[in-house]
Amino acid sequence: MVSHQVAKEDASQGGTQRELLRHFGNNVQPELVSRVEAAIAAMVLKHPVLQVGIVDADSKAPRWVRLESLDLRDHIEWKSLGSSEDWDEASKSWATSRLDATYPDIDKRPGWTVIVLHVPGTTFLELLFTWNHPHADGMSGKIFHQDLFQYFQTGGRDMVKPQLHDGILKIPDSPRLPPPIEKAIKLPIELGYAVKTVWQELRPPMFCRNSFLANWAPIRTSPYKTQLRAFAIKNDILTNILSACRRNKTTLTGLMNGLTLVSLASRLKEAAAPAFQSITAVSLRPYIPPGPRDYPWLIPMQTMGNYVTILPHVFEETLVSTLRSKLMPEDTTAATAAGEEQVLLSADVLEVLWSTAANVRREIERKQELGVKNNQVGLMKFVGDWRQQMAETTRKPRQNSWFITNLGVLDGRPQKHDIGDDGDDDNDDDSWSICRAQFACSAETTSAAFIISPMTAAGGDLSIVGTWQECIFDVRFGEQVMADLETWLLQIGAGSS
Repeated sequence: MVSHQVAKEDASQGGTQRELLRHFGNNVQPELVSRVEAAIAAMVLKHPVLQVGIVDADSKAPRWVRLESLDLRDHIEWKSLGSSEDWDEASKSWATSRLDATYPDIDKRPGWTVIVLHVPGTTFLELLFTWNHPHADGMSGKIFHQDLFQYFQTGGRDMVKPQLHDGILKIPDSPRLPPPIEKAIKLPIELGYAVKTVWQELRPPMFCRNSFLANWAPIRTSPYKTQLRAFAIKNDILTNILSACRRNKTTLTGLMNGLTLVSLASRLKEAAAPAFQSITAVSLRPYIPPGPRDYPWLIPMQTMGNYVTILPHVFEETLVSTLRSKLMPEDTTAATAAGEEQVLLSADVLEVLWSTAANVRREIERKQELGVKNNQVGLMKFVGDWRQQMAETTRKPRQNSWFITNLGVLDGRPQKHDIGDDGDDDNDDDSWSICRAQFACSAETTSAAFIISPMTAAGGDLSIVGTWQECIFDVRFGEQVMADLETWLLQIGAGSS
């Protein structure tokens, strides 16, 4: 599973990732603990962002600081569950607690932790990886778990062997930190785009009058607490959903944008929300060539770092009005009621839904074709004080109603015929697989009201996590939106779309 965290003090974003590992073996507890700690230590050596702290974090110019060693006892925590304890409830409880965690000693300890949930005598582990966004983006969490899984599968044959002494890991003298994206690749910006973007960011609140602004969810800096709700879609139903997406020329990301639009349009009155804007995460790793001139060792697709941007989608008043007109009066009444019942989507609403989802896909494709040209990441270097920038943003209306994180699939299928160095098949009793993956983000005070995070382990169920800041609207409203998404995904997966 993966999740994100926002530090309350500076609205910086972090992350948490969880995966449920199944081990086809019978390791006793001490051996299992040593093996997991060695695997995590190997990840630290492989990914330099896990080796460094941040000094002057509250200043205009924070910077990385090299640490001589890490005490893994400060970063790894084991939680043994009793056989009668509910695994899912315990997992959710720990994930929620980590979403709002902060890193007070970030100059002395890197901003990441791993919680390992384990029931003695069983073959399952759940690893909850939490990190601070300045260290890495969401895709980095996926890379962390892929590499960790590879270590378990191969015994770390192709990785540097960590030397642990009573939990202390010595750090290399010169860590190869991943470069900022502007140093790894040119980010061309046209003047017109720059002027428009700067005006949108710097204009006074009185000029922020776009109809898509999320005035229904005002920005509030406190109290800060993330609400988390999650559900799972069985793999056979997911297969049907993906088939429906292909038939309608879209993707799961496009569909999740469309479903969230339908939910909010049905639950918010036109006067409060005549239009909407959402954002989708887009990885920039595919545009960074491997081994750039100044960083010949860099392989972006295998590197933990911050190489991500966002793509806005505007859902205009005409579209939202048309959608609302196709929602039957009794549907709207049921959708806004306090009860548990969710309504199914009519054929007319489904038609608008699929058209909207297909358009979102086309927007993402156009963004991908454009590459890094006219990307807001290219303008970030001109921000002199990010703390001041974020403080000014809190005085303006919220721009985005929801955010789709777009991480996709974590492949952790067992390798049936992994050949060892001695040419023999590895012992099948010592193989591993990932049977569940989940990603969640902590609320980000100035960003989208809802953060919707779909993710799945290859061959497993689809996990959908929704998070939001508790104080910006009633918790029941958030629960109803998540219930809408679950109901309608099941409807589409059942073939009634």
